[in-house]
Amino acid sequence: MTNETDKEFFPQEKKRRFGALIPECIVMFIINAFTIFAFARKHHLRKRTTYLIINLTVADLLVGVVMGSLETRLYFDKIEPGCCFSWRKFVILTFSSIFPLASQGNLSLISLERLHATLYPFKHCLIEKWVYFKIIIGSWLMALLLSSGLSFLHLCVPEAVPYALASHCFVTLLILTISYAIINYSMKSNPLPYHSGSVVSDRKLSVTLFIVTVVSVLTILPAAIWNSIIPVVRGQLSHGTEIRIRLTVIVLYLANSIVNPVIYAIRMQEFREAVKQLTCKRAHEPPSVQPIELHAM
Repeated sequence: MTNETDKEFFPQEKKRRFGALIPECIVMFIINAFTIFAFARKHHLRKRTTYLIINLTVADLLVGVVMGSLETRLYFDKIEPGCCFSWRKFVILTFSSIFPLASQGNLSLISLERLHATLYPFKHCLIEKWVYFKIIIGSWLMALLLSSGLSFLHLCVPEAVPYALASHCFVTLLILTISYAIINYSMKSNPLPYHSGSVVSDRKLSVTLFIVTVVSVLTILPAAIWNSIIPVVRGQLSHGTEIRIRLTVIVLYLANSIVNPVIYAIRMQEFREAVKQLTCKRAHEPPSVQPIELHAM
């Protein structure tokens, strides 16, 4: 493809990205903002075992805000991307990638937290709130470290970026899949004494983690596969086809930040009641305050 064709195609690419990603980012922002608003309005929803879900929702909200802002800027920016290193580009790239990385990290943390709750239920009940706070702070520091390294690769060794992204996606999916498999095996091989509440809670937990695992595979795996095969197929595909595939992969990847908070939210009975109160705006009696545990999802 000639340089003249590339120059003609670049504005079309920006329009296509803008038209596809901006509506998705708006939906992402609305859903996650509403979820945070529900948690903020209902004190009894803010328990230690929902901290990771709240943190995930915050990360997904920021993904929508940052991605939407960057796409808007790229759409109106007349300067084509360059390849020289600058601290300004480094900061922008780091800021744009930290929130998607934090979102994926939170998915892994939630699955590991549920795995610990399943294998060591009594020890898990003794975990203090400050432990969750330290885990959340550590997750953001790790996301910052990973995004900084990814930005450095993007500016200095760009050919290594797809492999780094693919590796991170595969690790996330591996943690989710193994955690769910162990939890499912543990519940089947060591059934609890028959109590209706325990049986229902275990089934809800299994279904919730299964849905999250399937959704994460469907939304993140295409990005991992695409990033891992880019050097192989780049010479065999036209520039337009490559752009369309990449855009589809990005849209699917960002959809994970829309669906996962919804899954965790609708599986919580107390959250559903809070949403009904906020949407219907009816006068309800104060709900009875009950401890919310993810194993009751």
